[in-house]
Amino acid sequence: MSGWKKVGVSAFIAVYVSYLSWGVMAHALKVGLCGNTLSYFVVWDMFCGWTAWDSRTHIIAQDSSGQFLEVREPWGEFHPYGHVARIHYDNTNHLLPKHIDHVLDHTVHDSIDRVYVVEEVWPKQYNLPPRLFQEYFSRPNDKLSYFHVRGIFSEDGLAMSLNPDWHDTQRLNAVYDNPRLRRQSSNATGLYSTLYSPRQSQSSGSLTTN
Repeated sequence: MSGWKKVGVSAFIAVYVSYLSWGVMAHALKVGLCGNTLSYFVVWDMFCGWTAWDSRTHIIAQDSSGQFLEVREPWGEFHPYGHVARIHYDNTNHLLPKHIDHVLDHTVHDSIDRVYVVEEVWPKQYNLPPRLFQEYFSRPNDKLSYFHVRGIFSEDGLAMSLNPDWHDTQRLNAVYDNPRLRRQSSNATGLYSTLYSPRQSQSSGSLTTN
C-alpha cells in the first residue's frame, strides 16, 4: 500500500471514530440530538421508535347537550405518507392542542364542554392482507383493538387531564400489580440520569426532571 493510501485510510478511520465518539457523547449528554440529520446515523438504537403495535388517535368532543362529535378537519385530512393522516404521526400529542383549537375554531357546532383524545392500539400483524394473514397464521384475522384515554382538553385546546400512552400505562400497571417491584421502585434511586437537575433538587428537596 502506497503512502497516500495509508494516509487516506488513516484519515478515514480517524474521522469515523471521531464522529462516532461525538455522536455517543451527544446522546449521553442529550446535546444537539435534533439539530442535525446526520446524528441519526450514529444512534446505537436506530429503530428505537419501532414497535409491534400500530396506533391511531381519535378526537371526540362532547357538547353542552351531552352529544358526542368526531373532531375532524372539514377541509380533509392531510396524508404525507400513504393512507395514514398526519395527526396519527404525532404520537407524543405535542401538537394536538393546536390541532383541536384550529379545527373547532373553523367549524360550526354547539358549545363544547370537553374534548376526549382516545388512543387506539392493535398489533401490526393484523395490518396484513387477509390472504397473507391466513397463509402465515392459519387462523381468521380477529383484530382486537385496545382503547386508552390519552387526555381531556377544553374547546380551545387547553389540557384538563393528561395520561401516559398505552405502552407506558402497561409498564406502570406491571409495576403496580407486583408488590415486590412496587416496593423496589419506591426505594430505588437512579444512579445516572441526564435529566437530573441538581439545582432543582436542592430547592425542592427531591429528585426532579426537567
